[in-house]
Amino acid sequence: MVPVYILRIETEKEMMRNCTFIVVLLALFFTGCEEATIKVGKDFLSHKTNEFDIMIAYPVFTSQKAEVEQGCKAVNEAISRLIDSLQNDLKAQLNEYLQKAREMKEEPMIPFELDVKDSVFMVDRHYISVRLAVYTLTGGANGLTEYYAVNYSLKDKKFLSPEGILNYDKSVEIDKQIQRNFKNPENCFSEVPTLANVTTVNFSGNDICFTYNPLVLGAHYCGAAEIFVPRMLLKGDLLLK
Repeated sequence: MVPVYILRIETEKEMMRNCTFIVVLLALFFTGCEEATIKVGKDFLSHKTNEFDIMIAYPVFTSQKAEVEQGCKAVNEAISRLIDSLQNDLKAQLNEYLQKAREMKEEPMIPFELDVKDSVFMVDRHYISVRLAVYTLTGGANGLTEYYAVNYSLKDKKFLSPEGILNYDKSVEIDKQIQRNFKNPENCFSEVPTLANVTTVNFSGNDICFTYNPLVLGAHYCGAAEIFVPRMLLKGDLLLK
């Protein structure tokens, strides 16, 4: 009976060691995942006077992992530079417009407006893909909405142009998929969407989003066009890993 008892104790110890080893591995695994996690916050900017009305919402990316945080910082700075440029452009146009109105002794059509909204398509340890919709009203009867994309590869530490997302050598095949997924139920749009006239390209885990500014595919009242093409249909044409 004694040998059997000793053997049983040793087996339980081995089981405890194995369990402890597995727990440590799981802890390391989840710790690694947590470090690579990117948090997406939202920041707002508002400035209103008698002459202009600015409303801006934009994402802010942060990570506890130093290498990933560098990429987040690069994206945040790119978005901030774009927002600063948009505000400066609006104010410069406003000053020029007001000067001309005074010279012509005309009543200015103010306030000028700048409204920025964001869409985050993808954010993981590999990529960040963001689109900003920018509405401006600068003294006319109708405002204009324009789109800007910020795409970044955290692995390669660089921003991605549309040519860095899609293989433009296969533009004929890609154009076919864009046009097959183009929804134009009221036939408002009169032009054919292609890679050549696309405004922005964004991506998620499932789709590639092709956005066309107003006036690109049709009249102003048609608005912008969004075309979502499943990634699986562009598998051979995607440069994303």
